[in-house]
Amino acid sequence: MNESVMNISNSQLMLTYLFALIAMLITSFNGINRNKDIVVGTLRMTVQLFIAGFILVYIFDRASFILSALMIVVMEFFAIFNIITNKKGKLNSGLKRTLILAQVIGTIFTLAFFLIIVVRPKPIYNPQYLIPLGGMIIGNSMTGINLALNQMLESIENNRSSIEGSLMLGASPRMAMDKIIQNAFDTAITPTLNSIKNMGIISLPGMMTGQILGGVSPLIAIRYQIAIMTAIMSSVAICVFIFLHLGYKNFFNDQKQLVKIQ
Repeated sequence: MNESVMNISNSQLMLTYLFALIAMLITSFNGINRNKDIVVGTLRMTVQLFIAGFILVYIFDRASFILSALMIVVMEFFAIFNIITNKKGKLNSGLKRTLILAQVIGTIFTLAFFLIIVVRPKPIYNPQYLIPLGGMIIGNSMTGINLALNQMLESIENNRSSIEGSLMLGASPRMAMDKIIQNAFDTAITPTLNSIKNMGIISLPGMMTGQILGGVSPLIAIRYQIAIMTAIMSSVAICVFIFLHLGYKNFFNDQKQLVKIQ
């Protein structure tokens, strides 16, 4: 494989914004007012990625455990922040604590196992591996918890009378929430499962594509992609499981009555 990577100049990069313009024209033609979102989103993406790029260059040059760990902490913080702020209503402190616990335990366990047992970089905190792999695991787990939370909130609101009826007949909160927990877990894990099933046939995933563009053999890139996707699936499952099986308790008071948390 050719180890050289074709660089994209600033002028070439500017040309790619024509794609954003095309998207704006199409949405306007369809009567959908999304131009502001497209412009703001594109600008935010550009600024955030360039900032992240300069930070990563700094961290990669130093290969410091403290800097690498700090980057993971920052990613975890913003993942949790995004889940909480995406909700229209205010979540209670108990549900927030459960959310934080699930996100941190599931992602850190999976990332540590992946690095120590599977990849085994030297040093183990090598930012070239820790940060990109951590970002994929944290980002996908964030999405999973967010989907589970949305599904749970919606299901409780739509089935409040049914849940209260079950409680009146002697069911425990866990029994009354069993179907809702199952549906929320299924909703959260489905996008990851669909992505895994279609990989290699319908699409070439981002990590594999990036490695191939960087000159890595497709066979090596495939191994990395399989490894990271199984890790992502595991992390999403762990995070969502912890969140749902601890989080439902925050919807009930000490008298086992269903309460509003928003």
